[in-house]
Amino acid sequence: MTDEPAPVDATEPVLPEDADLPEDVVAGVDAVRGPLPPLRDVARIKQPDTIGGAVYLVVLVLALVGVGIAATGPWRLGVSWLGGSLLVATVGRLLLPGDDAGMLGVRRRRFDTILLATVGIVLIVLAITIPDQPA
Repeated sequence: MTDEPAPVDATEPVLPEDADLPEDVVAGVDAVRGPLPPLRDVARIKQPDTIGGAVYLVVLVLALVGVGIAATGPWRLGVSWLGGSLLVATVGRLLLPGDDAGMLGVRRRRFDTILLATVGIVLIVLAITIPDQPA
């Protein structure tokens, strides 16, 4: 006879015998946030809750179009689309209040708008000013 530990059932919580935990924690309830959601609800893909989420999706589509154009055709046009998508994000972040900004609101409004506008303008300027290279 060997002294191997008994197999652990993954569905049961493993707690020390002398654990002094409140009953609601042991039962899978967080006292601050309430009952834990079922796993099937966590994995569900949700639609945007704010107008900022919809603007973010528009910016994402414009950026993907720009990357696609740059990868398959005239790179200057694609990079310009990418810069333009960042300028659209700048306008969205500037106009939407903090609660409605969705994923456009990463940091403070001023920082987000300055960063997005700067990168968007730099991309467009570089696409226009870089000279053609001989093949």
